[in-house]
Amino acid sequence: MTTALTAALTGTAAAGVTAPSLADGGPGRPGGTGHGRDREDRPPQLLVDGTGLYPRVIRLAHQGEADDRLLASVVSFDGPSGYGAIWESTDGGATFAQISSVSDQATETGEGLCCATLYELPRAVGDLPAGTLLWSASVGADVAERRMSIRIWASTDVGRSWERIAITAVAENDGGLWEPEFAVTDDDTLVLWFCDETDGDNHSQKIVQQTSTDALTWTDREPIVELEDPAARPGMPNVRRLCTGQWAMSYEICGPQDLCRTYLRTTDDPRRWGAVTSRDPLIQAADGTEPRHTPTLTIDEDGSVLLGSQMHYTADGAVATDNGQVVLRTHDRSLQGKVHWVTEPAPVPVEDPWNNYCPNYSPTFVRTGTGHLLEITSAPTQDDVCRPWYGSLA
Repeated sequence: MTTALTAALTGTAAAGVTAPSLADGGPGRPGGTGHGRDREDRPPQLLVDGTGLYPRVIRLAHQGEADDRLLASVVSFDGPSGYGAIWESTDGGATFAQISSVSDQATETGEGLCCATLYELPRAVGDLPAGTLLWSASVGADVAERRMSIRIWASTDVGRSWERIAITAVAENDGGLWEPEFAVTDDDTLVLWFCDETDGDNHSQKIVQQTSTDALTWTDREPIVELEDPAARPGMPNVRRLCTGQWAMSYEICGPQDLCRTYLRTTDDPRRWGAVTSRDPLIQAADGTEPRHTPTLTIDEDGSVLLGSQMHYTADGAVATDNGQVVLRTHDRSLQGKVHWVTEPAPVPVEDPWNNYCPNYSPTFVRTGTGHLLEITSAPTQDDVCRPWYGSLA
């Protein structure tokens, strides 16, 4: 299958990249974001001319003079080695420049790197000051008799240099440990979630949690979502704080019966999420369509909640005509009761993504200081390299 961006691409000729073929049409523009129409959309363009997977982007808020800069990361590869490529924008996402890379001896020898996250500490945790940047990833997927691990690197110089500070978990068998995610509680405890495949006979996959008061030493893993069906695969947790003060977790459940549908739960304390076997409300749009695969959660500046996903389906389970071209938004800021979700255009629309590690896999979003909604997502170009693209809607 051929995957393509549906908006005009810029910067590809200079990079020597053959751009994907373009598609026409797409949904109309939403309203109600509170931004004026005097600013312009920014069509998608390449972040890097090369492989870039599992993008993440944040807007800095605890850096003093560097506040409002954007930092982005992708998992990149140079030969057999994997590393985190860190990119910075000082103009609200109009342009990015690479400022550093993240790796250690395991990634440099080709053990495999996946599923990274980028996080800014809002307050001090142990000896790490507010504004410390954390980058965490799954390491070790590509070796025989693998024993995967979750590793954390830290930067205290706005992403210019990185030091590995912890290995929080190591798999006791060849099951995977995937997709780390961070938050800090009101009492300055750092919480880490990830997906655990090491209990395969009982649970094909579950979402687990660890906590730390210094980011160096960590509690044992405990399950957060561990369903009774052993074939069910809850995963891809995203945790964000709502404007109400509560916390929300979006996640998918894959497996033969669950089809990678998207679910959401809320809590007052991000260490306590209720019964681990609970099945939460399925996320569906007001028109009956639904997102599936690799959900990501963003709290916009007006308190509304944005949900990205790899794919979009109709009510009868068929792939929707706007698959890859839309995100969901709700203005029900508490996410309580029957939540009203509506579709709106994605800043980087991808044509016909399918269940594959590349096209529109785990898209990431941020509201920039210039008022744009910026997205970074991945899509293969005509030479079949999975490259990251970024673009913004005003």
